[in-house]
Amino acid sequence: MGKKKKDNYKMPKKVYWHLYSLQTLNTEKFVSVVNKILKHEFFVIK
Repeated sequence: MGKKKKDNYKMPKKVYWHLYSLQTLNTEKFVSVVNKILKHEFFVIK
């Protein structure tokens, strides 16, 4: 028998953002991410 996957697994919070992934965000999410980047909560990678 196979092992059952845990249902309570949470994905880790994304704190590193690539420039190209920022371009695909909608306006509200983009503003939210940029504000957190300016507060040094998130980081931009090249």
